[in-house]
Amino acid sequence: MVALTPKKYWDSIYESKAFLTQHHPLKKNLRILINKLVENEYMRSYADYLLWDVIYKKYMPKTKGLKVLEIGSAPGNNLVKLSQTFGFVPYGVEYSESGVELNRKIFASHNINPDNVIHADFLRDEFHKQYKGYFDIVVSIGFIEHFTNIEDIIKKHIDLLTKGGYLIVNIPNLRGVNYALQWIFQKEIPVSMIDTNIMQKREFSRFFDKECLSTLFCDYYGTFNFGLFNTKKGSPLCLVLTFCKVLQLMLNVVFRLLFGKRGAESKTFSPYLLFIGVRK
Repeated sequence: MVALTPKKYWDSIYESKAFLTQHHPLKKNLRILINKLVENEYMRSYADYLLWDVIYKKYMPKTKGLKVLEIGSAPGNNLVKLSQTFGFVPYGVEYSESGVELNRKIFASHNINPDNVIHADFLRDEFHKQYKGYFDIVVSIGFIEHFTNIEDIIKKHIDLLTKGGYLIVNIPNLRGVNYALQWIFQKEIPVSMIDTNIMQKREFSRFFDKECLSTLFCDYYGTFNFGLFNTKKGSPLCLVLTFCKVLQLMLNVVFRLLFGKRGAESKTFSPYLLFIGVRK
């Protein structure tokens, strides 16, 4: 297994997130303002609405107290929301030192045990020997596309699940229109750092072993989302992307009114692909 994205890239991402949160009050205040706007239910990300209020509501187990592990968990916000929404006990595994530090701070700020963030390399045998079959739910978001041998990566996900445990794998769809926009806004990140071949439903679905997994959901979700993209700090495109993300708030309203819970998924525009299955 070869990682397509180097560790120093993730260190820089998490260090910048921590820095922006702690030392740039203007950007922090802008983030608070946007969050206030998003509190309007219809301005909330349409993809986020479909994921949490439609798909997860239908397929997520209803038992509180289940142990959920996110692989590559920093900054930790997803686990906090899983804990608050479903009553799960959150755990994260993260190999970036800055990512672990940031994740533990976010856990602590939400009264979650920061020791539940495990500083380890998910790929190492030592980690799997300790946690084999330990978790009721295993989640990864934007993780598997950064590796070459995805079949082995998925098997390692499954290895951590109890029998009857839930596997949730979420990846971005950087094909179609999204490929062009990713190139425009963040072309300094080479395509070689991710595997875009798996970002199509037929290719994505084949990685999930039908003999050991029962599929509950496998499809695109969301209609279109500028929130999928980032741009380099200091780039003149920052202002353009900021305007696009404000425009997205209006698009979210349109999508909710037009499509409701149905969604309008397509390989050309949808921002994400999602698999949910149960270990047999």
